[in-house]
Amino acid sequence: MTSDDRELIKQHVEGDVAFDHTDPPPPTEAPDMAETLRFLEKVSRMPDIRFDKVQQVRQLIAKGKLETPERIEGTVRRLMDELGL
Repeated sequence: MTSDDRELIKQHVEGDVAFDHTDPPPPTEAPDMAETLRFLEKVSRMPDIRFDKVQQVRQLIAKGKLETPERIEGTVRRLMDELGL
């Protein structure tokens, strides 16, 4: 490889983003203890997963019985009540 070839490669590579040698961004700071405790408190208040209910819904979906007109109407009615409409 000649010195001209090296110079051509160097010129081509200098503009290539893949070879950018800038410093990486600084690491993000860890959340403070108060924020972590608030998060853990919220998580502890979450209800447990009721796997029996999950299984029932999966079965209804598989049988095509989950989205009946009555269920949709009831859901819309409850949503409108909750939104005050």
